[in-house]
Amino acid sequence: MAVIDLGEVTGEEHAPLVPVDHRRLLRAALAVLSLAGLLVLTGSVPGGATSLRPLWTIGDFHDDDSVVLAGPTAYVSRLADGHPQVAAYDLAGRKLRWTAVTGAQLALGPPRPAGDTVLDPTDPATTRGLLPDGGEYVDMSPRTTVALDAWTGRELWRTAGNAIPSAGTGTALVVSDGLLRVVRLRDGGEIWRRSTPQLAGWTTLPDDRHPEAIATAGVDGLLSVYGYADGKLRATTKVPWETKTRSATLIPAGRNIAVIRDDPSRDSKTTVYSAGDLRPLWSAGYLSPCGELLCSVADDGVAGHDPDTGRKIWTVPGVHNMFPAGDNRVLIAQNPELTKAQLVDSRTGRPLGPPVLGAQAYDFEETENLYFVRPSSNLPGRLVVTRLDLADGTQTPLGVFGTGGSDQSFCVATRGYLACPRFDGLHVMAVD
Repeated sequence: MAVIDLGEVTGEEHAPLVPVDHRRLLRAALAVLSLAGLLVLTGSVPGGATSLRPLWTIGDFHDDDSVVLAGPTAYVSRLADGHPQVAAYDLAGRKLRWTAVTGAQLALGPPRPAGDTVLDPTDPATTRGLLPDGGEYVDMSPRTTVALDAWTGRELWRTAGNAIPSAGTGTALVVSDGLLRVVRLRDGGEIWRRSTPQLAGWTTLPDDRHPEAIATAGVDGLLSVYGYADGKLRATTKVPWETKTRSATLIPAGRNIAVIRDDPSRDSKTTVYSAGDLRPLWSAGYLSPCGELLCSVADDGVAGHDPDTGRKIWTVPGVHNMFPAGDNRVLIAQNPELTKAQLVDSRTGRPLGPPVLGAQAYDFEETENLYFVRPSSNLPGRLVVTRLDLADGTQTPLGVFGTGGSDQSFCVATRGYLACPRFDGLHVMAVD
């Protein structure tokens, strides 16, 4: 008989809180998942005593394989006979719906679902460079993006460059050497294109899911803003870039733009520029997107700032980090291990519900809930799942899964489903 662990954790958990930032996760964390091998149907938990129901498992994982869940489908990216392949599995019934070979080299991270279209980044180009402290970095970006029909796997189009989908607008932004384009998702038809100098960075404003503008930075510090819908240049100016002594990163700041500069001592300085005319507005240390505001992260805590003036709207002292968690929501990390977080209204700093323990399951789509996974306190090797309601912070324990082994607790989620890599395969579960 299955044992359900819905109890309290008696000590600090070992599983890290995974940041929600979908771009970083897509490029890094999800790439470690491996998905290959035989599908094995597992038994569900008897008695209906849990809202967590095991469905099926994929075994034989490899480090370079990856997965993302969207709607009713698990999209698996892996090598097949030396070529990158995307496979679509029905989440409810484990049926293999289709497979598609997409390139000549390894895919770069998981597929990018967008409604009835899936974009697969493949054939990575590698760039090596020196960090300000003398170290070396390796940057990988896809040479090619392939668009597939989400239901059949039929190739719709392919293009050179890195394509970022926006399902809400039915378009994708394509960034390649010296070229910026927006295309239609279904047929790849070009809406507009612009030639650009060599880019050191770019970002959509206010984010990838709701793009209104595109900000780019050239290697010489030429900062430009283009309209997402029409590609028209709205503003351009030169800003300090200082890549010989600092690394620089471009991020959205509400509907403004921010440039983060890091020097070898790891001190950070961020300057916020108006997206309208690129005037410098204010500066601080390390800043991060934070819903409608901009959040500073410092030794003395986290604060939410007005993105136009820098005025502090709220502060949470004595905390260690923050991660965006949906519209007007952030997670404030309450310990250095990043295993305990408080859901906060990012507009006011007001806490919502009690702190939540464990690692957040990454969700590619916008949902009303988040799922957190933590090692069980009294069943070694098993993992406890909790649902967090983003509206008010209510937590609902859902159940436990696993049969022992590793405490690894990184998972991916979509509405109604959870997939977690374990020592014996990728476990797919229904969550109610």
